[in-house]
Amino acid sequence: MFKSNEKEESNNFHESDDTVIGRSIKIEGDLVSNGSIVIEGEVIGSLKTEQTLRVGENAKVKAEVKAKEAFISGKVDGNVSVDSKLELASTAELNGDIKAQTLSIAAGAIFNGRSTMTENSGAVQLKIEAKSGKDD
Repeated sequence: MFKSNEKEESNNFHESDDTVIGRSIKIEGDLVSNGSIVIEGEVIGSLKTEQTLRVGENAKVKAEVKAKEAFISGKVDGNVSVDSKLELASTAELNGDIKAQTLSIAAGAIFNGRSTMTENSGAVQLKIEAKSGKDD
């Protein structure tokens, strides 16, 4: 009875190829993954994943980034190239050029660079939220 549950839990764990860089971790070098990457700490170098990249609110990344899609809430210094969607949360700061099919920038996010919208057999989308600076 217990062995089958342990086997199921073990299989579920190995099916998930996510890499998590914790808050206290600093990595210097090239980070390459077939699975998703979640960064809460600091990465300096280059990042490449065939899946999703998530950069946490307190994370710092100084790297060239390539991913299937990315969700950024922290600070990224470097160019970001994604195959599909890139989302910048209101707490995000991105200093570098962007290549994406879909780009979403929340009000409050900081983006310094150029963006190139790519087309991949679908409509190209751009969504930018802006604060007016006026109290209405």
